[in-house]
Amino acid sequence: MKSRKWRTRPAAFFLGNPHPLARDGAVAVIGLGRFGGSLATELAAYGVDVIGIDIDEAVVAQYSDKLAFVSRTDATDETVLRQVGIEEVSRVVIAIGNDVEAGILVASKVLKIGNQHIWAKAVSQTHADILGQLGIDNVIRPENDMGRRTAHLIRGHMSDFMSVSEDFVLARTAPPVRISDSPLASFDIRREYGISVVAFRRDGEDTWNIADQDVTLYANDEILVAGSPREVEDFSTLDEEDDEEG
Repeated sequence: MKSRKWRTRPAAFFLGNPHPLARDGAVAVIGLGRFGGSLATELAAYGVDVIGIDIDEAVVAQYSDKLAFVSRTDATDETVLRQVGIEEVSRVVIAIGNDVEAGILVASKVLKIGNQHIWAKAVSQTHADILGQLGIDNVIRPENDMGRRTAHLIRGHMSDFMSVSEDFVLARTAPPVRISDSPLASFDIRREYGISVVAFRRDGEDTWNIADQDVTLYANDEILVAGSPREVEDFSTLDEEDDEEG
């Protein structure tokens, strides 16, 4: 599949006026490919006004009835970025895929305009390093992050895993038998396993609840635990260890 060239078309046509949306807290998503499009529609589903920008007319048409405002435009053009109100939006997501040069150029233009609230997709470590050197703190590497997440899921008995930082994660798993059927206060989980049980959900229910110390967990519950990656993984496999020892 050929990558789109973000500087091969003349400047944009616009559908309406995005400035009122920008001033009212809209999020701008630049690049509506698989990652950017999915992110934009998820934000919109939760009531966020999204200003979508893409160079491909067919892509713009695809999202025209899904987002608050969509523009087919060259996002590397500073004048065009100002026209869509980039300096006023609450967040800018730069989700340009294969054209690394264009993504870096767009990031530098947004910073020059004065919006510091940027999330940028990187396709390699070098790309991420350059974005970081520009001053962008929120750099996303979807494929890399998904690979790491999947590795942790494979290693442990977890149904979901989210990395907060290099040494702190949240994971969804089942309560090990050894901490079931008695109040949490009767176990020194933090000292014994290095993790904290922060929430639980009863079998068959949709609602999550805070895991107070007087809560009793059961084998069919789900729990949300927090801690280091290694300790969370180890905690999720306690039942497996008990089976081997038995």
